[in-house]
Amino acid sequence: MLAILPLLLVLVLPVTVLGIVYVLRRKSSDSSAVVAFTRIVAWIGVVLIGGSLLVGAVAAIANGESTLQVPIEPYWPEFPAVSDVTPDHGDAVRSEITTVTVTATNLGAATRGLLAAGSLVSGLAVIAVLAALIALCSKLLAAKPFSDSLRRAGRIAASALALGTLVGQTLTGIGAYRAGEETLRVDGYTSTGDQEFPGFSPWPVPAFSIDYDFAPFLMALAILVVVELVNAGMAMARQNERLRAETDGLV
Repeated sequence: MLAILPLLLVLVLPVTVLGIVYVLRRKSSDSSAVVAFTRIVAWIGVVLIGGSLLVGAVAAIANGESTLQVPIEPYWPEFPAVSDVTPDHGDAVRSEITTVTVTATNLGAATRGLLAAGSLVSGLAVIAVLAALIALCSKLLAAKPFSDSLRRAGRIAASALALGTLVGQTLTGIGAYRAGEETLRVDGYTSTGDQEFPGFSPWPVPAFSIDYDFAPFLMALAILVVVELVNAGMAMARQNERLRAETDGLV
């Protein structure tokens, strides 16, 4: 995936330059230039995220090299034999390793499918938000910012962001656990010499743990609130127009 990023940057760089030139050539007081440039940036985000998602999914499904963080049981390979620690806070500190970085190329098909699906779902959730932003910019440029279709697009984008990130993180967490089981799990071993290990295994033991990031969920709630504010503003505007029409009719 990292190898394709320079190519993606080369592809979108001309678009970015053209967008900046377009904004600079417009009048500084023209807000449509800012909206147009925002739409260009959103399209660039769609291209970058979509391209990286496709490359990552193809690499994962094709049994390419995968590097991921795997949760493990609290582990410390060997405590150092030291004395006279300064400052004296050794009893108040506990050192543990809870995640390890695993790079593997021979993961099972189910594990690779979970990792690819988790990445795709999470990325598509972000693309849904960018698509809603592009739709809003297009409505603004067409002088039709308030419409029922835009309200539906906002609700769909918020729902996709909340559910997509939740499902994506869940699939990625399950895939990371399966990857840990395939790469780190040791059923038995024989110790040679006088080696002693503080734990029941000299290797990290995979653990099932999913770290959920609730920032996208909170962002989705904010989008829903903004959509409802726009909906309320549209209702008030229609009500004012109706009252004005009735008042003009009475006069």
